Amino acid sequence: MTKKHDPSRPVRAEAGKIKELENTCKRIAADFDNYKKRNEEMRGELIEFAKADFITKITPVLDNFRRAFQHAPNDEFSKGVKQIEKQLEDILISEGLERINIKPGDKFDCNFHEAISCEPNNHPVDTIIAEVESGWKYKNRVLKPAKVRVSKGK
Repeated sequence: MTKKHDPSRPVRAEAGKIKELENTCKRIAADFDNYKKRNEEMRGELIEFAKADFITKITPVLDNFRRAFQHAPNDEFSKGVKQIEKQLEDILISEGLERINIKPGDKFDCNFHEAISCEPNNHPVDTIIAEVESGWKYKNRVLKPAKVRVSKGK
């Protein structure tokens, strides 16, 4: 029995190779798109990390402004410097910085507060008596806990 020659056989073989190459190209393109997306995410995370690091370094300046104003006269010069402090804070807030708001009587929370003293008084145990230094968050991450005085009861 002799084999019949099938003229379409080489064409089918080449078509299969072409399909395989097309699939390989599609996989490579998809892998490259995924790589670009991961790279952009990593770049964004790096930028946010650098911002958080910079903001962490500059928040003590805001604390020092506040301490200085506790002892400054209420004159035109002090008012001008107060405006500079406000401008600096507004810039940092526009970049994502957020003050941890505290008022006397709030419950102490070690996730947001650092107790620098525990004092006997008439307030309930573990309530904040006073804020000593501001606390700061950046993108819902605590950069610096607020330093507070806490009640330990009577």
